[in-house]
Amino acid sequence: MALNNLQENDEYYTKKETWSDILRFLPRDKLYLDPFYGDGGNINNLNELGINCIGADLDYQEVLFNFNYEIIITNSPFSKNILIEFLYNLSAINKPFILILPVSKIFSKYFKQAFRQYKDIQIIIPARRMSFINPNSNNKSNPSFCCCYVAYKMDLPSDILFL
Repeated sequence: MALNNLQENDEYYTKKETWSDILRFLPRDKLYLDPFYGDGGNINNLNELGINCIGADLDYQEVLFNFNYEIIITNSPFSKNILIEFLYNLSAINKPFILILPVSKIFSKYFKQAFRQYKDIQIIIPARRMSFINPNSNNKSNPSFCCCYVAYKMDLPSDILFL
C-alpha cells in the first residue's frame, strides 16, 4: 500500500531522537530498509545517525520484496488494515527487523498469529512515552498510547530491555 493511500491519521513520522535511544543496539555494518518512505525524513535521520538505510516512495510491498537489504527498520502505519498485512509479510520474509508499535498491538490476535512460531521476538521499552511528528501540524504528536520497539533476530542482550 503506497503512502498516498494512507489516511491522514496514519501519517506520523519518527523523531531522530527516537532512533538515537536504541542506536547502541543497531549494527552499523548492515544495510537497513524502511519500507514506509513517508517524506523520506526517517531514512535521512537514520543515515545521519550512521545507519545505512534505504527506501523508496513506492508501494511498501514492492520495496519489501524487491530491494536488497539485511534488516527492516520502520515506524509503520498503526491502522489495522495496513498493519495486519505488513506483519504477515514480515513473517513470510523472516528477516531481522525492529519496529515501533503501540504496546497494545503485541497483544492483538493478528500479532500473535503472525509471530507465534518466533522465539526471537524481543521488546525494548523506552524510558519515556514516544512522541511523533505530525506533518499536518507544527506540533509533535504525543499519543494517548504507549509505544515500544519490537525486534526480531536482532540478538539483543535480553528479551525485554528497559531504556
